[in-house]
Amino acid sequence: MSSNQGLIGIDESGKGDYFGPLVVAAVYVPRESYTELVRIGVRDSKKVSDVRAIEIAKHITHSFPHELIVIGPERYNSLYTQMRNLNRLLAWGHARALENLLDRVECAVALSDKFGDTRFIENALMEKGRRITLMQRVRAEEDVSVASASLVARATFLHRLRELSA
Repeated sequence: MSSNQGLIGIDESGKGDYFGPLVVAAVYVPRESYTELVRIGVRDSKKVSDVRAIEIAKHITHSFPHELIVIGPERYNSLYTQMRNLNRLLAWGHARALENLLDRVECAVALSDKFGDTRFIENALMEKGRRITLMQRVRAEEDVSVASASLVARATFLHRLRELSA
């Protein structure tokens, strides 16, 4: 598949939160769905209210293949102790979400926000992930696929935080 047919967007939520989980989402968005997603309000989750993020994320998760990596506080601390670097931990989560989604969809291109050295994610990829083109750029949430992942990650983070509070 070429990038004209679709793109996997990857983003995370909760990386600065002390109590909640770190959530990484990967979402496959066919190119022909971009207009629909813009019409329903898909944009960077930081620019959307919690209620609206949850509503839009429901539509995305019911309509598009996606994958979630949820790292609770205990697992986060364990991984951080091993990796000793937040960017490496983020890269590990991004790579796992991408690899897991590639088990279910064929895609030639993925896009992630650039949060550190581009080699962090590239080095964390396994066989499937190394067969696609992985682009990383600052403010990648401007792309509908990454904005979709941003909303799904945030909605999942909010849901898990509520569960922890209960």
